[in-house]
Amino acid sequence: MTMARGGQSRVRTATVVAGKEVLRDPVLLGLLVFLPVYFIGLWGWLVPTDEVRVAVATADGTATVDTDLVSLMLALMGPVTGALLVGIAGMFLVQRSRGIDERLRVVGFRGAELLVARLCLLAAVTAVVVAVSLAVTLVYSVPEHPGWFLLSLVVAGATYGSVGVLAGQFIDRMAGVYLLLFVPMFDILLLGLPLGESPGWADWLPGHHAAELAVSASLSETVAVSHAGWGVVVVAVVSAVALLASLVQ
Repeated sequence: MTMARGGQSRVRTATVVAGKEVLRDPVLLGLLVFLPVYFIGLWGWLVPTDEVRVAVATADGTATVDTDLVSLMLALMGPVTGALLVGIAGMFLVQRSRGIDERLRVVGFRGAELLVARLCLLAAVTAVVVAVSLAVTLVYSVPEHPGWFLLSLVVAGATYGSVGVLAGQFIDRMAGVYLLLFVPMFDILLLGLPLGESPGWADWLPGHHAAELAVSASLSETVAVSHAGWGVVVVAVVSAVALLASLVQ
């Protein structure tokens, strides 16, 4: 019991130390808080309200839905914003925590405790980004199923947050930023936009199920819950790979 409490205390201490480093980074804070407002708000303001007809995943398969372009685009801009911001934050946390982790190991912290602390901090970052993204989206468009749409934001952020943790261990910051800016845009926005046929391999990309769930939750009368389940599976798999890489490093 005493050892368990000691481990929890060290995890809490490591999380606080890493969190203070985040608070000292004005660029990262600006990305997390203000970029969702700018990014989603700009699309909500500029996109015309033209009517479009799209094929949307439902609980029973696929249905054709008439909607406006603003609702369609914002259904995907929330997950895209969460994915790229949490992904970049995950990469930053990994790369900036290396020096801190070395100092904490000297005073008795274990690698597993530092890893758990990093994940706790990334979960907090995800919560902030998701909350801001959802709030801005609701200003311009209210999804048919807000709870499921919220889950799609969490799944997208958690998926690419894990990708960011993985990328931060193998590539430098500049390359990682470009990767985590463009891949979510390509994966979730371009391939997830239901205005045409996507290639079959797009179904295997990490953001596919988050995008399908977001569009279904926003526009469909019934939600394609299967995409929620598969999205959680994708998060588990990518997180496991990132954790394994962190332990091996």
